[in-house]
Amino acid sequence: QDISKEAKADFETLIKSGKGLVATHHCIASYQAWPEYTRMIGGKYYLQPYKENGQDKPASTYKHDVDVKVHVVDPAHPVTKGLADFEIHEETYSFFSVIPGMTPLLTTTEPTSSPTIAWCHTYGKARVVYLELGHDHLSYVNPNYRKLIRQSILWVANK
Repeated sequence: QDISKEAKADFETLIKSGKGLVATHHCIASYQAWPEYTRMIGGKYYLQPYKENGQDKPASTYKHDVDVKVHVVDPAHPVTKGLADFEIHEETYSFFSVIPGMTPLLTTTEPTSSPTIAWCHTYGKARVVYLELGHDHLSYVNPNYRKLIRQSILWVANK
């Protein structure tokens, strides 16, 4: 969770300068005390309950070993091109936030998950993709996940 001021500045400069970022799964819970990181990846998993606009909000939750039905929001987007709706065995997250302005890529109606599970946006000159998917080897062997990772890397690299 801790990150030095120098590392923050380096990371921020790198991303703002145009180096793309593919962020997966657990990293949404990283750097809880660094708001700029949330803006970089486009969301936040809350390790503790928090207040928002004067209202108490619960900590985020997770559940292992869920068969998740995934909906591809825009099959023409370069990250999701060639994908149709699919199922994947995953760990789900709920009660995390997605900041306004993110372009949803994948959604689900799985009750143990928040609805939007992948998105993209730009941060500075960089393209950024966040994928909630990617918990373990069961994700990695899923051909849809592998395609998402490959296409995410290519998109953030402007290839």
